Amino acid sequence: MHSHRPEAQGSQNEGRGEAVDGSFGWFGAGGAREVMTLAWPLMLSTGLYSITLFTDRMLLYWKSDEAASAAMSAGSLFWTITCVPMGLIGYTSTFVAQYMGVGRLERARRSVVQGLWLALFLLPLLIPVGLGIGAIFEWSGHEEVLRREETTYFRWLCPAAVAMFFSAALTGWFAGIGKTRVLLGCDLIATIVNILLDFLLIFGWGSIPAMGVPGAAMATSVAMIVKALLLAWLMREAWKEMPQQQDEPTGADRPRGAIEWPLMTRLVRFGSPAGLHVLAESVSFSLILLLVGRLGAQSMAATTLALGVNLLAFVPINGLGMAVAVLVGQRLSAGQVELAQRTVRSGMMIAVGYTTIFAVAYGLFPNEVLTLYGLGTDPERFEKMRPLLLPLLRFIAAYCMLDAVQILLISALKGAGDTRFVFVASLLIGAVVVIGGEVLGQRLGGGLNWWWGVITAWVAIMAIVFGIRYRLGAWKQMRVIDMKEFD
Repeated sequence: MHSHRPEAQGSQNEGRGEAVDGSFGWFGAGGAREVMTLAWPLMLSTGLYSITLFTDRMLLYWKSDEAASAAMSAGSLFWTITCVPMGLIGYTSTFVAQYMGVGRLERARRSVVQGLWLALFLLPLLIPVGLGIGAIFEWSGHEEVLRREETTYFRWLCPAAVAMFFSAALTGWFAGIGKTRVLLGCDLIATIVNILLDFLLIFGWGSIPAMGVPGAAMATSVAMIVKALLLAWLMREAWKEMPQQQDEPTGADRPRGAIEWPLMTRLVRFGSPAGLHVLAESVSFSLILLLVGRLGAQSMAATTLALGVNLLAFVPINGLGMAVAVLVGQRLSAGQVELAQRTVRSGMMIAVGYTTIFAVAYGLFPNEVLTLYGLGTDPERFEKMRPLLLPLLRFIAAYCMLDAVQILLISALKGAGDTRFVFVASLLIGAVVVIGGEVLGQRLGGGLNWWWGVITAWVAIMAIVFGIRYRLGAWKQMRVIDMKEFD
C-alpha cells in the first residue's frame, strides 16, 4: 500500500535503525549528495526567479532611475502583502513531507487539496489592497513621479498574486514528494515567457507600444499564470495514476476535493506563523527601503541595483532551504532524528560553500561585478552611481554567508513545525533593528551606508538567535501531522 514513496526518501532506509553520528559527508543518508539531489532543481528554480527579477530591474534601469526604483519598492511591498497567504498555503509542503515520511500518500494529497481551498478563500483580500495601494505610497513620502510608477506596477502585479496562491499549494505537493525536477521545468518555462515579454512590453515592438513599468508587471503576471496552469495539469495527470488508499484513519470515504476542517485547521495553525514570519521580515525590509527612499531617487536606485546583484547569491539558498525543510519533515515523522540533524549540517555546508564564492567576488572584485549592470546603460549615468554602489557590495560580502546560515536554520525549524518561535523571534528582531536604526540614525546623521550597516547587523542577529534555538533541540520533538492518527 505504500509503493508511492518520494524520490527524496531513496536513502532513508539506509539510516533506519542505524546509528548516525551526524557528521558531514557526501555519501549516505543525510549526506550532501542526497541533499543536493533534492535541492539542485529547487536552487535552479529559485535562481531562475532571481534571473527574472534581475532582468526586470536591469531593463527598467535602462529606462530610468525612477522605473527601477518603482519596481524595487512596489515589488517589495507586493511581496510583503502577499507573503502571509503564500507562506500559509505553501506550508502544505511540510504536511506532504511528513505524511510521506510515514507512507500516507492519501493524507498527503488531501493536504494539498486543503491548500487549494485556502488559496480560493484568500483571493478576495486582493481587492481592497489593489484599490488602496496608492494611499500607502503617498504616505511613504516618495516623489510624485516615483509614487505614480509604484502604484501602476503594483496593480498590474495583482493577477500574478492569484496564480501564485494556487501555485504555492501545487508546489507543496511536488516539493513534499521529492519531484523537484517538475518544479524546475515549470519555472524554466515561466522564466522564458517572462523575459521575452519583458523586452516586448517594456520597450515595445512593431505595433506594440512601449509600456515601461506596467509592461514589466504584465510580463510577470502572464508568466505566473502560465506556471500555475502547468503545475495544475501535471498534478492532475500524476494523480490519475495514483490509486486512492482505503486504509486512511479519517476522510477515506470523502471525495478528494472535499474540505476537511480538522486537517485545514492544522494547516492554518502551523502555516499561519510560517507566513507571518515572512511578513515580519518583509515588513522590516520594506520599512528600511521606505526610509532609504527618503534619501532620494539615486540612493534608492543604488540600493535596487546592489540588491539585484546579490539575487544570484541569495535566492538559490531559499531553494536549498526548501529541500532541507522537506527532508527534515520526512525524517522526523519517520523517527529519524539523527538523520534530520545530519541533513541540516550537510545543507549548511553547501550553503556556506556556495555563498563564499559570492562573498569573495563582491568583496575583492566589486568593480568587475558592477560591469554587468553597466551593460546597455548610459556610461555617464552609471559612473555617477558607481561610488554609491561599491560600498554596498562590500556590505553584502560581509553578510551573505550569515544570511545563508540563518535561512537554513529557519528552514530546518519550519520543517519540524517550530513556526511559532520563528515568527515571534523574527518579529521582535525586526522591530528592534528598524526602530533602533531610525532613532540612532537620526542622532548620528545616518545615510545610505548607515542603513546598509543596519541590514548587516540584522542578518547577524538572526543567525545567532536561530542558531541558539536549533542547538537547544526543542524542534526534535515536534510534528505538524497528528501522529495519533496512525496508532
